[in-house]
Amino acid sequence: MVTNFLNLWILARLIQAGAAALLCALGAAAGCRIVRRWRSGQSCEAQLALERQAELVASVMQGVLLLEVLGLALSILVTDHLVGGIRGAMCAFGVLAATRTGHLGLLVSAVTAVACALWMIFHAFDLTLDAPVLTRRKFFALLAVAPLTLLDFALALQFVLDLDFQVIASCCSTWVDGAAINTRAARLVLSPTPAGVLALTVTGLALLAGAVQWRRPRRAMAFAAAAVSGLAPVAVLPAILGVVAPYALATPGHLCPFCLFHAQGGYVGWPLFGAMFVGSVAGLGSGLVEWNRRGAGADGPADAMERTLGQWSALAWALAALAGLFPVVRYLLRSGGIAVFGEV
Repeated sequence: MVTNFLNLWILARLIQAGAAALLCALGAAAGCRIVRRWRSGQSCEAQLALERQAELVASVMQGVLLLEVLGLALSILVTDHLVGGIRGAMCAFGVLAATRTGHLGLLVSAVTAVACALWMIFHAFDLTLDAPVLTRRKFFALLAVAPLTLLDFALALQFVLDLDFQVIASCCSTWVDGAAINTRAARLVLSPTPAGVLALTVTGLALLAGAVQWRRPRRAMAFAAAAVSGLAPVAVLPAILGVVAPYALATPGHLCPFCLFHAQGGYVGWPLFGAMFVGSVAGLGSGLVEWNRRGAGADGPADAMERTLGQWSALAWALAALAGLFPVVRYLLRSGGIAVFGEV
C-alpha cells in the first residue's frame, strides 16, 4: 500500500488535490470573515481594507480552482498510466473498477471541476464591474465549492489506498460491453439511430443558443443556453457509447468511453470530452451571469461577458460535434459506406 504513493503519477494527483483542498479551505475560512464583515456601499477604512483582502484572496482562489479543473484531466492520465500495472485492465475503466471508489471519484472530480470553473467565471464577471457589488455573493459561492475540493481529495486518497497491483481486474469488455448491452432498456437507450439523433439535436441546440448569445445576449436565451448545456452531456453520452465508440474502435459491441482516450480510439476522447466540458461550463456560465445581472447593477459588463461565454460555448459544441462525427465519417470512407453495424 505504501508503495502506491511512490508512483509519480499518483503522487502528482494527490499533491494537486491535496494542495487545492487545503488552499481552498483556507480561502473559504477567509471568505467567512469577509462575508461577515462586508458592508457594501461604505467607504470607511475598514471596508477598503476588506476589499483589498477580498481581491487578494479571490486572485489566489482563481489559481487554486484552475488547478482543480486541471486535476480532472490529471485523474484520467493517472488511471491510464496505471493500466500496465494491473493485470486484466485494458484501459482506465478496469483500473477504476478495481477499487471501491474509482468511478465515484472520477464523477466527483468532474462535478468539482465544473463548480470551480463556474466560480472562476463568477469571479471574472465581478472584476469587470466598477464596484465590488458581487464580492459577497462570490465568497458565499466559494463556501459551496470548498467542500467539493475536500471530497475530491478524500476520494482520490481512498482510490490510492484501495489500489492493489496484485489483483486481476476485469477489462471494459466484461463490465461495459457485457453488462451494459445485455438488458432491454440499455439496448433501447444505446440504439445507434435514436441515440445519434438525440445527440445531434441537443448539440445543435446548445450550439445555437451559444451563437445567439454571442450575437445578441438575451435573458431568456441565457437561461436556455444554461439549461441545454447542462443537460447536453447526459443526452450525448448514449451516442458516445452507442455510436462514437463502436466506430472509433471498429467494433460494433465495444462501448467503452475510456478507450477513446487511447491510440486505438484515435485519442478522440480528449477533444470530444474536453469540448463538452468547455461548452457546458460556458453555457452554464451564461445563466450564472444573467442570474446576477440585476445585482451587478449594469447591463454593459453582463452583455460583454455573455457574448464571450456564448462564443466559447458555440465553438466548443461545434468542436464536440466534429470530434464525435469524425470517427464515424472516417470509418464509412474507409469501408466504402459499410457501417460498423452492417450496411447503411
